[in-house]
Amino acid sequence: MNLPNIKSVYLIGVGGIGMSALARLFLMLGKQVSGSDQIASSVTKDLEKAGIKVNIGHKVDNLAQEDMVIFSEAITDSSPGWIELNEAREKKLKVLSYAKALGLLMEGHHGIAVSGTNGKSTTTALLGLILEAGGLDPTVVVGSQIFFDSKKTKFQANARLGKSKYFVAEADEYHRHMLDVKPELAVLTNIELDHLDYYKNLAEIKSAFADFVKLLPPDGMVIYNADDHETVEAARQAEAHKYTYGIHHYADLQAIRLGSGSGKQKFELQYNNEILGEVKLRMPGRFNVLNALAAALAALKLGVKFDVIKKTLEEFRGIWRRFELVGEVENTKIISDYAHHPTAVKETILACQELYPDKKILTVFQPHQKNRTQKLFAEFVDALSYAPALIIAEIYEVAGREHGEKISSKDLIKGLERFKINAAYAKDLAETEKKIREKLTEFDVVLIMGAGDVDEVARRLVS
Repeated sequence: MNLPNIKSVYLIGVGGIGMSALARLFLMLGKQVSGSDQIASSVTKDLEKAGIKVNIGHKVDNLAQEDMVIFSEAITDSSPGWIELNEAREKKLKVLSYAKALGLLMEGHHGIAVSGTNGKSTTTALLGLILEAGGLDPTVVVGSQIFFDSKKTKFQANARLGKSKYFVAEADEYHRHMLDVKPELAVLTNIELDHLDYYKNLAEIKSAFADFVKLLPPDGMVIYNADDHETVEAARQAEAHKYTYGIHHYADLQAIRLGSGSGKQKFELQYNNEILGEVKLRMPGRFNVLNALAAALAALKLGVKFDVIKKTLEEFRGIWRRFELVGEVENTKIISDYAHHPTAVKETILACQELYPDKKILTVFQPHQKNRTQKLFAEFVDALSYAPALIIAEIYEVAGREHGEKISSKDLIKGLERFKINAAYAKDLAETEKKIREKLTEFDVVLIMGAGDVDEVARRLVS
């Protein structure tokens, strides 16, 4: 497909965070961009401010004779957006999935793809900002909105159009979508059980990642987490040059002498047995040290100087819904996080406790997808047991990805009984907000986690 010949692009599900990044990028490329989503949101409103026409509600009349139609991976034959996708196909328009459109944009570039179960968005954002600061002028697509100083960057929310050969993007593993991009450099953050509505087991997930790194050319690079056994095994399948980062295991780039103070994590970077210097991160959690290491190692291999990397890491303010301090209510901090995998949930709870060691913390969690909750039930119970005070909202059901599973957040509450923690159930968002407000004065911090719509509660609390 010849991208210069594409004049108009329509995106079905444009309110999705990844889709919105593509919409912005096509707009920067001078295309006429429009799209649709089922509901209005802060994302769709920001797109409209940028000059993108967004139709709220899906109907066949929305589609003109577009040169290209891109659809969200979330759309299935039971989704409202299906009628537009079906119409586009009947009109014989050029139709691409999000992943294939991303692959098309990456063609002809020195592609850099960040993949793995956790940490993709933060690592991609960090790497994009470091390469920008290092003068490499990359194009970047991030699966979250970045908090940045607009005077220092060409980023627009979650996308950046550069003029160089470098193209940095997240590569999602769901349905093996990462195989639709053909990078020169791949970053593998970690590999765990997830998306079990598609994958059968961990071996199948690991095999998919092995297939991904096999796509790299022999003179390419794979940068991977030496602390994660599954990632190490998958990365070994690559013919490309292999480089490692880690904390607990020896690696090409290693964080040593870790500590914390004044609300920051501190560590020294050791590169090829040489101490480069100390870094202080604003972001809590050992997982964010690993994310920083991944981005730093990729940048070092691309020729960026350590002082540029250090400055960017230390100035990084984070991304939307990744331990985001939304605001305060009656001196209680409200934090929103996207964590929805058991490991991310556990690590985020522990990071919050480390950052606020003497504070009372109320944890609020909305499980995302019944299938995930059912398949990883024991792991979720273990993760949530680290929260002394807890509200669990009813499971957020993902359209087109539920298959009649008989499970409720009430089951998680029951599973937690043996831990003797203070856990309450909320049937919906309204009850979740009500229960939080009733307890606000008892806590110093409210940590709200989930990939569904529970973030709306965090915004309402501080509005």
